[in-house]
Amino acid sequence: MTKLIDFTSLNEMLYGDEKYIKEFAEAAIISFTEFKTNYSLFLQKRDEENFRRAGHKIKPVAQMLGLNSIVDEYENAKKIIWEEKPDSDIQSSIIKMDKTCNQVLNELENISSNE
Repeated sequence: MTKLIDFTSLNEMLYGDEKYIKEFAEAAIISFTEFKTNYSLFLQKRDEENFRRAGHKIKPVAQMLGLNSIVDEYENAKKIIWEEKPDSDIQSSIIKMDKTCNQVLNELENISSNE
């Protein structure tokens, strides 16, 4: 399976210090877990304000880790809300984001526990 996380820029920012990388991974686990829950909850409710808050909290971390697929799907989900797309589009987006977040969390847990 292809890894989603690109640690190149993070490694450079943290000077390759394994202790800092591990701490970052542990903090990111909390952030992505919260995002995954809020993404599903607020998208299902079509609660644009809280959905945007959830996205704004995770977007910088996702971009730092090269997780464009998360940013792209988040942007797509905002359009689903704005354009009042059917619930099936919402469910598809939630399934896609859950799968992506689960893989990201798995990769972060491996970094957190291995180093």
